[in-house]
Amino acid sequence: MDYKRQPPAYRVLIGDENDEDNHNITDWLPAGGMRAKGDRETHFLEKGEKVVLLAEGGELATAQVYPAGTYTPENEDEKETTDKAGVWRKVFAKPKSQDGEGGEGGEGDQGGEGDQDGQDGEEDEILGEISYDRNTGDWLIKGIKDKGSITLEGSGCKIVMKDGTITLKAKNLKIEMEENVEIEAGDTFESTAETSAHEAGEIVLAGMTYLGASGKDDRPAIPVEIVSDQPAKAVRSK
Repeated sequence: MDYKRQPPAYRVLIGDENDEDNHNITDWLPAGGMRAKGDRETHFLEKGEKVVLLAEGGELATAQVYPAGTYTPENEDEKETTDKAGVWRKVFAKPKSQDGEGGEGGEGDQGGEGDQDGQDGEEDEILGEISYDRNTGDWLIKGIKDKGSITLEGSGCKIVMKDGTITLKAKNLKIEMEENVEIEAGDTFESTAETSAHEAGEIVLAGMTYLGASGKDDRPAIPVEIVSDQPAKAVRSK
């Protein structure tokens, strides 16, 4: 594979590379895409994948490369991504490679010629997945547990999940509750705003509240408790 070529391209091994009289390696063939113009989707094939060559008139120099229509697992433990109808699931895996490195090939990495640095390589590792169950309406976007990030961005808003922290950025934040909203924080819940306004029929606080603090680390000597059995209107200090 050579992803840096314009367009990116593959070289394909045909036959058995160990049989000198029964194998052939094509010249560079352009990588295909799901679309020919406009919207683009990129998910390159990787070294070691089985492919299908479409060569008009048997001319390999102008052949087109497509992924093999049937997934071919290398061991009995590998299964399809789902065994249910109505479920779409895409799994991103770090494939094992002959040299144990895995991942993308660089310029001049010619697929099919093989590496001699190693044979077994590493086991497949699931790096992330995205799925949708049409029957239940459930979406799942899942990344690596302790690595990387998940970002949702659009319409002037941004949500970033990284290192156990969720960061929400927006010009305005509006929460409309039909029933209940619960937020659980293991240690610290931090909110920063120029103005914070809350309206509710009843406000219940469990914990210490400090008014007049100059910052999140400031702890005035006198804590304040909001006390009311009626719609929240009064703030009284102890």
